[in-house]
Amino acid sequence: MTTSTTEGQAIRRVNEFRDELRRLDAASLDAVALEERVQEMVHELGRELMAEVFRRADTTTSEVQIDGALWGNQHRSPAPYMTMFGEIRLERSTYQRHGRGRVAVPMELRLGIVEGRYTPKVSRIMSRGVGLMPAEDAEGFLAEVGVAKVSVSTLHRMPRNMAARYEEHRVVIEAAVRQQDHVPDAAATMQVALDGVMVPQDGEHAEPRGRKTDDPSPPRHEIRYGPMRADYPAANDDKSGRAWHEASVGTVSFSDANGEHLRTIYIAEMPEERKQMLVARLEEEVHAALEERPDLNVVFASDGALTHWDALEAMAKRLPANATGHRMFLVDLYHVAGYLGSTANLVAGEDTPEAKTLTTLWRETLKMFPDGTKRVLKMMRYRRDQETSAATRDAIQADIDFIANQAENGRTNYADAIARNYPVGTGVTEAAAKTVVNVRMKRAGSRFDQHGGQTVLLFRAALLSDRFNTLSEQLERTYRAVVKAA
Repeated sequence: MTTSTTEGQAIRRVNEFRDELRRLDAASLDAVALEERVQEMVHELGRELMAEVFRRADTTTSEVQIDGALWGNQHRSPAPYMTMFGEIRLERSTYQRHGRGRVAVPMELRLGIVEGRYTPKVSRIMSRGVGLMPAEDAEGFLAEVGVAKVSVSTLHRMPRNMAARYEEHRVVIEAAVRQQDHVPDAAATMQVALDGVMVPQDGEHAEPRGRKTDDPSPPRHEIRYGPMRADYPAANDDKSGRAWHEASVGTVSFSDANGEHLRTIYIAEMPEERKQMLVARLEEEVHAALEERPDLNVVFASDGALTHWDALEAMAKRLPANATGHRMFLVDLYHVAGYLGSTANLVAGEDTPEAKTLTTLWRETLKMFPDGTKRVLKMMRYRRDQETSAATRDAIQADIDFIANQAENGRTNYADAIARNYPVGTGVTEAAAKTVVNVRMKRAGSRFDQHGGQTVLLFRAALLSDRFNTLSEQLERTYRAVVKAA
């Protein structure tokens, strides 16, 4: 919708509505229809007022300075812009350097118009929307709410563009976001953990979707910002149709001296080799927290995946020199309990009361005794030696080997961790895999390319980390510039 009304006309419509309302029978009032009319009148006034905001940010001088550089060749041309209240269309000045080349629009640079068309508020609504739900759902929701009504194609395209711009400025933006975030005052312990989670991903030979063409144009975000992390597993997995690949989640969670959870920072990355980007970002969060609070105790935790522990142990070696808190490695107790249960089922019968009792005994022994792992391994070996089946003995030995390996690497000191009120499980990280990835990305028929999936993970993790507004502010800064009349 274009802005063709004046403020006086909008106010006149409000007065006419009031007069009409007085004449209506109170028993016949249609609340839905009337509220929609009120909203449209408010939007009409909002569009006119936003047009005034845009005009105030414009300039008509023959030359301007943009971030200190001189721009000239001033022209006037019309353009559409999307506000929360709908689309407005107005004339604005454009400039070029040396009379040619790319065009700069002072009005857009002063207001921080996102991707040349959308107000920062609309861009936040769109990025929040795709972080919470599929674009198709977001389109219907915004239409029902009646603000920032945009098409599903826009909801697919725009957040991807913004995420591409984020990647271009990632180092600066993430540093600024971390600087504005703070460790909870009551925090005593920081758990650092990571995990893998499968996502449905477009592969090298995935069946085409959308408009069919033998020579497709690159996505708009690539036209503007270039390819995004092109080297990823699904790019050359030689699988047809939808394939699944392992994305990753990382958490930095804080708890107080009594072990009460305070808050969690979430990080998520689409599939990549050895989770390199995820690990790098996780380490940056750890260093930022320890820079603010070098006294924090640090617990590195994960399941038994070797790549996870390689990353965490390397991270521990690079902790800041001034970090004074206690450090501990812990393999997730409930992951270990799975191996205990496996052996208990083999020696006492699948899911029998005896097997459940034995599993509980061994788990509680790990938790209560400083030498709990040694005691449990001794009991498991005794049970192994009582078995007559070679296959059963081999299966029990596999369980023993896993626990013994974790103990040898110093990851099973659960009694000490409990005495210090440290978390002994990675429930926060397991939950992150569900809340960050599964809930949003594993719906029927869903599949994601690398950048589309990373777009969802970027905004969703920011929302769950209570960093969305800060992230949005820093991203919007990249669309602004200092404009002065020359």
